[in-house]
Amino acid sequence: MKIKTFENGLRVFYDCRPDSRSATVGIWVASGSENENDRNNGISHFIEHILFKGSKNRTGFEIAEGMDEIGASYNAYTTKEYTYFYVKALDYQLIKATDLLFDLFKNPRLDENDIETEKGVILEEIAMCEDDPSEKCFDVAEKGIYEGSGLAYEILGTKETVSNMKKEDFLSYINTYYVPERTVIGVSGNFSEEEIEEKIKEYFGKDKNTGNPIKTEKAPFTRDVRTLTKDVEQTHILMSFKGIPIQHKELYPLQICSFVLGLGPSSMLGRRIREELGLVYGIESFLVRFAGGGTIEVSMSLAPSSEEKAIRESLKILSGLEASLTERQVTIAKEKLASSFIMSREQPQSRFSATGYNMLLLNREVTDDEIIESIRSVTLGDVKRVAKEYFDIAQMSFTAVGKVSEKEKYKKIIAEFIKEGE
Repeated sequence: MKIKTFENGLRVFYDCRPDSRSATVGIWVASGSENENDRNNGISHFIEHILFKGSKNRTGFEIAEGMDEIGASYNAYTTKEYTYFYVKALDYQLIKATDLLFDLFKNPRLDENDIETEKGVILEEIAMCEDDPSEKCFDVAEKGIYEGSGLAYEILGTKETVSNMKKEDFLSYINTYYVPERTVIGVSGNFSEEEIEEKIKEYFGKDKNTGNPIKTEKAPFTRDVRTLTKDVEQTHILMSFKGIPIQHKELYPLQICSFVLGLGPSSMLGRRIREELGLVYGIESFLVRFAGGGTIEVSMSLAPSSEEKAIRESLKILSGLEASLTERQVTIAKEKLASSFIMSREQPQSRFSATGYNMLLLNREVTDDEIIESIRSVTLGDVKRVAKEYFDIAQMSFTAVGKVSEKEKYKKIIAEFIKEGE
């Protein structure tokens, strides 16, 4: 892989694969809901939508038709930390596809009629997410856990903020965040580096560094019990523990610990809570990581009648995690983690998006060998250490969405469990 940084701060990586018959161009820009405020929450996601409505040179239909004419696929998505745009095409059509992608990215039309139309689309998207208890549970949890930080904002924004957005808001935000020092362009597949670089210089070469680099702020972790009543059949519960940022020495011990705890039916939580007791439809443990921090989550969906027993049984497993870990469990988890990583890296789009993410937020490539070696080097002692350090029930944050009980009931269950363990 070849990495290049332009004078204006734009970073580009080239991953040439001559045996491929296609290629992908991606643009990562450090623009997400963590960069927003109470007035413009949701603008990063809105911009992702509105750029596809047309450029100053082409209408949205002309861009879509142009992509179809060359058989290209293109899309974008927004996260809390960045927005990602990409196009994939056959190798001999890549320059045409790149021209279309760069045009919509660099020359947005921002037509006021398009803005009003797209508001309706996004408001429907917000309504759809409101009806999903599992997704809403994460929104409620993160709003509380990251209180005072940009990570507390929902990616889609709110009905009020989206409804009030104006063209001037988009122009101001784009001029602040869609700048070279906050942007990474990646190319992977079969392509001519000279032709691609010429196109990059055409669209991005005259941009100036604005002095607004990517800054990482330490994410807070605010513990509490949070509930939201929704008229649904199941309750969704999150038990959240303070986690780690994307670049941290304990990443692989924690991932392996999380695998042992709650990945699949043979995990501790899966075997006991789902398979033996039948208390939940689904239960799992996983890490959520951002540049400035993160969480370790235990997530479950269940009927309200099962919640108290499921919570108590889960807390019992969590409190005894360090003592119950075995060499065999760690060995199995290491193999599961290594195989899932290798299989994902064999999918070109997954590999490409991970590389762009690492370049944007870590400013470096994380190699396959580096990751595999880190996984293989984890010991039982490492996993026991992080189990003791990170899974502290007394520091846990709790969120329930659906047919929830009174907040005081959840607080009582947790407090009683902590007292029993003293």
